[in-house]
Amino acid sequence: MSAPTSPPSGGTPDPYATPEAGATPPTGTAPNGTAPNGPPAPYTAPGTPSPATPYDQQAPYGGRPTPYDQPAPYGAPSPYGQPAPGTDGFSIAALITGILGISPVALGLGIAGMRRTRRTGQSGRGMAITGVVLGALGILGWLLVVGLLALLATNDEVQEGFSQGFEESYADRTGANLDLGDCFELPDDATDLTGIVATDCASAHGAEMVGVDELTDAEYPGESSVVATTEDFCFEEFAAYVGTDYDASSLDMMYLYPTQASWAFGDRRLMCWAQNPDGSPLEASVQGSGL
Repeated sequence: MSAPTSPPSGGTPDPYATPEAGATPPTGTAPNGTAPNGPPAPYTAPGTPSPATPYDQQAPYGGRPTPYDQPAPYGAPSPYGQPAPGTDGFSIAALITGILGISPVALGLGIAGMRRTRRTGQSGRGMAITGVVLGALGILGWLLVVGLLALLATNDEVQEGFSQGFEESYADRTGANLDLGDCFELPDDATDLTGIVATDCASAHGAEMVGVDELTDAEYPGESSVVATTEDFCFEEFAAYVGTDYDASSLDMMYLYPTQASWAFGDRRLMCWAQNPDGSPLEASVQGSGL
């Protein structure tokens, strides 16, 4: 057991006491409570919290979010991929031209309309398809008609029947169905003998055919030449049929001849008929009457 040791004189040192001049501070402790070689710590009253550094600050609770965190408005569509409004004009035009029967145009517009509606997203694709269908059907119909006409044009029986029908119709129109000695009623327009038919010469009638002939020229000889030929023919035929020259007769005479227009349709016929000058009916045939 060691000997009892007395505490140092002066008792327990006061930590708040001012050190004496020249005294050496305790090891590991700087004056004013700072660490060795460091800046003095700010004085803080007991019970007061230390101020927070900038790195300890937090954004206020419920504060405004940054622009990068702001969500897009609810329900707002994105500008990308939005379909174009309205109906495609090419599709509408395809439907209209298809209904009107403009088949090639409808087919082209319909194909263009189908491509455009697929690319732009516009409505009207059904119209474009309808235009394509109508255009294709129209073109097919025209091809069938052309093929049928070509078949008929190369068929001998069809050509013969058509020619015969045309000649009969033209004869009925121009009086070519009348022949020498036929009696008939004169129409109001003597140049149009449509529907004229022969009647009984023993009864009253308006006119009587005294001469009929046809020209044999390959080409139309000209109106003056045709008129001269017709007059010579009719004067001669009148005298032979009535029994007297035209200049000495009490009857009047009219004639028809082909024009350049009617020549193109096959008209070659010369016709001469006798009638009363005042238009009164003939009571009997004038053949050999010497009137």
